[in-house]
Amino acid sequence: MTPRFEVGLATTCGFRVVSHGDGKAVCEVDVTPAVQNVSGNLHGGAIATLVDHVGTWAIVSADRQGRPGVTTDLNVSYLAPAPAGATVVAQAAVLKVGKTLAFVTVDVRRKDDGVLVAQGRMTKFQGA
Repeated sequence: MTPRFEVGLATTCGFRVVSHGDGKAVCEVDVTPAVQNVSGNLHGGAIATLVDHVGTWAIVSADRQGRPGVTTDLNVSYLAPAPAGATVVAQAAVLKVGKTLAFVTVDVRRKDDGVLVAQGRMTKFQGA
């Protein structure tokens, strides 16, 4: 059974899962006031949440049991701003799903010009 991820914080932030399957997932978000920092750009916390969200979708699509796991490590490098009114696209790709750990990498880009806004890596505990 695939868990529902269209609830809670992801919905509040306006995340839209565009596609998922075969260890990959794509999610979009518009830079609205709900996800902006004091400068009007996409908030770093919203980016980290986006990395976690889309990374989880990718992992679920690659795991034979569809386990979402629990995040044990999350790293985000912030590279460029995403201003108010922009749309960003997060593309996740699973590096490995093992018996107990899963690893994913995520690129977050501005949709209009493809500029890399952030790059993230996440590890999830998949259970024993």
